[in-house]
Amino acid sequence: MTIRLIRTSLAAGMLLLTAGLPVTAQGSPAMKGKAPATNARAKGKLKPVDINSATRNELGFMLGIPEELAAKIVAGRPYRSKAHLLTRNIVSAEVYAKIKDRVVAKQSGPVR
Repeated sequence: MTIRLIRTSLAAGMLLLTAGLPVTAQGSPAMKGKAPATNARAKGKLKPVDINSATRNELGFMLGIPEELAAKIVAGRPYRSKAHLLTRNIVSAEVYAKIKDRVVAKQSGPVR
């Protein structure tokens, strides 16, 4: 069951990453030096990742962070705001600057 979910999540992520890209003669998307996630995000196609509910694998894949850091984010839940990643020393200022526009902290109950 978990492997199927991971495969489905990865397949969906790859579809989002390659959506709208021109296809080369070999049938693969033409990347032209730009990160597809950046292009899709700039067009408003990708939703931010919720740090209070995303799995460790989703955080790692969608944010491009190491699994250890994703596990640290999961362990520090719940978060009142995405800024808590920085104020609680979960991520460095450098990492926070890279992911802050791609994350949200939705509320679903009492937050410490």
